[in-house]
Amino acid sequence: MKATYNAYVASDLYNAGYACDGHPFIADCYYVLVENEAGRRFRHNATFNGAEKLICEETGDVRFANLREEASGKADRLAARVNAALQAGRAMDSSCWYEVDPAYGSDEYVSQGTEAQRCFAEKQAG
Repeated sequence: MKATYNAYVASDLYNAGYACDGHPFIADCYYVLVENEAGRRFRHNATFNGAEKLICEETGDVRFANLREEASGKADRLAARVNAALQAGRAMDSSCWYEVDPAYGSDEYVSQGTEAQRCFAEKQAG
């Protein structure tokens, strides 16, 4: 049986830069994942940042533009295009995708030994 993948939008937080007061501005970064029923996942290369750092030319003050709605919309449209392509039987272009950790607790997570790999890496680092 061939694995069926479904595309969806995910996000992570990132430091978009520092405000004039020295505090970091934390924003969302959106991207598209595809996942099969066993939990195997691939991430698309495209990322959509939810903020833009702006510097006032006159004062040098830093502020941040909120682009979350625009960024998440772009990611939603990409996910919809990917799902349409997958439903049409088209293969994913390997130059646009890379494999990431399987979904936590999934069959693939267990069979790949992800938990053991993380434990080993922590012991090596510590």
